[in-house]
Amino acid sequence: MKKLIAICAFLALPFAFGSCSSDDNTVKRNESDYAGTWVTDELSYTLPGADKPSKHKFKDFPGPDAVIEDIMVLTKDKATLTETKRDSGVQPAIQGIIDNDKIITWDSEDPRHTKRTILDATDTVLRVVYDIDMRGANLPVTVTYLRK
Repeated sequence: MKKLIAICAFLALPFAFGSCSSDDNTVKRNESDYAGTWVTDELSYTLPGADKPSKHKFKDFPGPDAVIEDIMVLTKDKATLTETKRDSGVQPAIQGIIDNDKIITWDSEDPRHTKRTILDATDTVLRVVYDIDMRGANLPVTVTYLRK
C-alpha cells in the first residue's frame, strides 16, 4: 500500500508544479500598442531662453492657418496623417512608415512634416515628439494624442 501511495504521489508531482503560476501578472505591452486612431490633444515645448515649458491645447495653436488638429491612424509599421487647418480645413492625407525605433517618416516634401518619434502609448494616450519651426526657431515639441 505504501508503494502505491508513493507511486501516486510521484506521478502527481509534475501536475502540482505545473499548476503553479508566476506571481508576475504585469500586463506586458508590445510595440504595436500604439496601433489605432489618435487625435491631438495637447502640445508642449520650451522656447529658447524660457525658464519653463509652455503647454496648450493643440486646437489653440497660434498663427494664420495653423494646424489645429492632427488625426493619425497607426498600424505596426504604417501611418496616415490628416491635418485640419484653421482657415483651409481638412488637408489631403499623408502616408508614412514606422520603423523599429518607432520613428514615423512621412512621404511628403513639405518641410513641416518632420520625422516623429513615438515616446509611449497607453490604452488612451499617445505621446509623440517632433521638430517644428516656431517663431524662427527649430523647436522640439511633445504632442499628446487621445485614442479616438
